[in-house]
Amino acid sequence: MGKKTYNASQTSASISVHGGKVDLLNQIFKLLKERGFIIQTDRGIRERYPTLADTHWEGAKGELLFKSNIYPAGFSFEFYQEVNIENQNGGYYDFEKLDKMPYLVRCEFLITLKYICKLIEEEGFENVEKPDFKYAIDDVMYRIKDCIHYKEGKESPDYEVPGYNAKDKDDKQLRNGQLKYFRDRKGRFCRGTIYHNINNMWWVVLNQYEFMNVASFQLFDMTPERLSTRRVQSHKMPQRVRAEKLREKFKSEGFSYEDLNEDHIQMLRIFLTQEFKVFNSDMELKLSRPRKKDIKVLKRTGLQYAVIEVDGYYFSRREAITFNSVGFIGFAGWACDHNKTPFVNAFEKWISWLKETVEIVA
Repeated sequence: MGKKTYNASQTSASISVHGGKVDLLNQIFKLLKERGFIIQTDRGIRERYPTLADTHWEGAKGELLFKSNIYPAGFSFEFYQEVNIENQNGGYYDFEKLDKMPYLVRCEFLITLKYICKLIEEEGFENVEKPDFKYAIDDVMYRIKDCIHYKEGKESPDYEVPGYNAKDKDDKQLRNGQLKYFRDRKGRFCRGTIYHNINNMWWVVLNQYEFMNVASFQLFDMTPERLSTRRVQSHKMPQRVRAEKLREKFKSEGFSYEDLNEDHIQMLRIFLTQEFKVFNSDMELKLSRPRKKDIKVLKRTGLQYAVIEVDGYYFSRREAITFNSVGFIGFAGWACDHNKTPFVNAFEKWISWLKETVEIVA
């Protein structure tokens, strides 16, 4: 029988119990009710997907809220609040939920987390969440050793990293423990101590508490010539701003999910493929193979949701463009501003095509 595990951390607002059954979930619900939580069936799920209503719940204690659901492989909790929100659809859809919680709400969550973890561990489950580290170097060393590609001594300066993964901007050999420079997204010089991560990516310990993941070809040694050269700043509109404007344009042009079908989504996939061919990136982007469950269209109400995913040379099935069931359109949530470019460009061209198509039909 496999080890019973769960994930919970004081830096995350979620709890996942792998292999957890309904009896354990009911024990947690009982504990929460004793602590003052009001728990009921998730109203949004009950309205939109009534067949799933008996597996989804929501709860509240003052301003601390949560949603929970059970599935064949276990169950999960997601805590959030509605006081400090960024996403127009509510705090549940915000990133960094814990950081956005007001102080007293966060304290209530941490106390609740402590009680839930204690109950779960009494049932024989082990927390396999990554430890929280105070110092950046400790976190980096843990990540290196926790990687499935780790070899003994990989973090030492003597470790030989293959040349194709260990050449800097000037084609110099990189080694663990070296001090290297790079430019951030705004063109500012940054420096730190480097340690090999995976492929051509290197951890850079910036200071006592911060570190980053940087590609080898972005690293270099400082020279008088570089120091005297000022990088020209781009005044282009950030892609995240473009994405938000395109969401608004989709609505202002009079489009809605009811107008969309599978052919429209397929056309968006074609625009994405075209953009990947001209986008300057080392990630080798290509669309993931579509699955039946990635899209749902009803005859009367049109598109319910659609998921388009993308593969790269070191990852698979990340978000490309998603039409969420709550009406929010997402653009490569994993990507930096530069790497969002092909997704935003494709959507912009797709809206123009969609508008022309509607006008021709009219």
